[in-house]
Order: sequence, then C-alpha cells, then structure tokens
Amino acid sequence: MKKEFLTLICAILSFNAFATVHKHVKPFLDFDKDYQMPHKSVSNQYLFVKIEDYRFRPKDQRVVFEEALSLLEEVMNSEEFKLKVLAYKNSSGKREYQKNYLWKDPSQRLTNEDVYNILMEGKEHMIPGTIGEMNIYAKLRICRGWRRHVTVWCRNVIGSTAPYSSEWMTLNWKFYSSFKAHEMVSNIVHEWIHLLGFLHGKVNMREEVPYVVGAIAGQVAEGIMKRRSGYAALKKENFNM
Repeated sequence: MKKEFLTLICAILSFNAFATVHKHVKPFLDFDKDYQMPHKSVSNQYLFVKIEDYRFRPKDQRVVFEEALSLLEEVMNSEEFKLKVLAYKNSSGKREYQKNYLWKDPSQRLTNEDVYNILMEGKEHMIPGTIGEMNIYAKLRICRGWRRHVTVWCRNVIGSTAPYSSEWMTLNWKFYSSFKAHEMVSNIVHEWIHLLGFLHGKVNMREEVPYVVGAIAGQVAEGIMKRRSGYAALKKENFNM
C-alpha cells in the first residue's frame, strides 16, 4: 500500500511539472542592453484579450483579480513587454530561453523572436480559430480538508493547466488570497503560455518561457499600476489646489 501511494505521488508530481507554477522557482531575469529590434522578423500584431469565463468567489480579492484581468491587454501589447521578451538572455549570456520549443519537439528550436511571435499569435491548443486573441478561462481552487494526495499542489503550486486537454487554468487560493494585481498578472500569463504549448522541462525551469515571460508581464503590470497611481494622485492634488 505504501509503495502504491508513493507511485501516485510521483505521478502527480511528474504530470504537474509540465504545466504548473511552483512557488520555489524564482525566474532568472537578464536582458541584452545592446539588443536592436529586427522589425522584419517580429510580429506587429495586436493581441486582444478575451475574458471568456472565470470563477473567483471571495469578494475582496475578486476586485484585485478583475484589476489584473483589466491590465492584461495593455501589458501584452506594450513596448516594454515586447523588448524584454526579445532581449532576454539566460545565465550563460545567450539570448535564448531554456526549453525553447513547443510541446515535446526539441527539433524545432525557437529564437526569442519566434517566442514573441507565438505569444502574439495567441494560438491556444484547445481553443482553435482564435488567432490574435488571448482567451482566458480561469477558476479558483480553495483547498479544503488537505487530503493527502493533493497536499503537494495545495501547498506549493500557485497555478496549473492541462494544455493537452483543457482551456482552463486553475489558480490556488492559498496564494491568490494575498496576491496583488501584478502578481496575478504574472501567474495568469505563465499559465496561459502553457496553453500555447510551452511546457516545463526538468532543469533550469527558472529560464523557461512560462516563468521568464510571466515575470516580465508582472514587472510591466506593476509599472503600469504605479504610473496610474501617480497620475491619480497628481490629478487629485491639482483638483484640490
């Protein structure tokens, strides 16, 4: 019985490794400051964000979640996001992502330009016919009872997807209960990238497309929020003069 239980745990961990955000993985972020954007090989397509369906009950944090959703389109189409995705370089100093291929096909290596073009195409595996759209299906999971076979997910996984079989992303309330909007943006983008076919490998996950691009999206979202806050404060100050 003990052997069967351990086998089950290993299976759960193995499956989740391909399409989860683990709290212990810290993205490695570095950028080529001399990078010049090659206009001919980079998409100029606008990515429309379509919030198809979401299930997020706790009222206070739902407001934060909806703010995160409202930031997505501006983040994904920003010049800052574009430049950082293209100029990213790994810990070896190469302008290249770890596991830079779709699904399980290492024969088709992708440049940073290829990665960006795929993001802007928005071609989710389980949502055909929606080119140029970022389609969001998100549901919140609140772990109750802490059954033994789900403790790994409940304690350590921020979000997960099943990109081969579902368009939904599952978000862990343990983390979303305290996340700010830009942190949610980071995780949502990470999960959505899985739906495009970028999966996790077994080494250097912190340099993979989902972790790095998700972190970039979070940075851009935080900057937008700060600018909005500063503008609102300035507007209020001018109004009270």
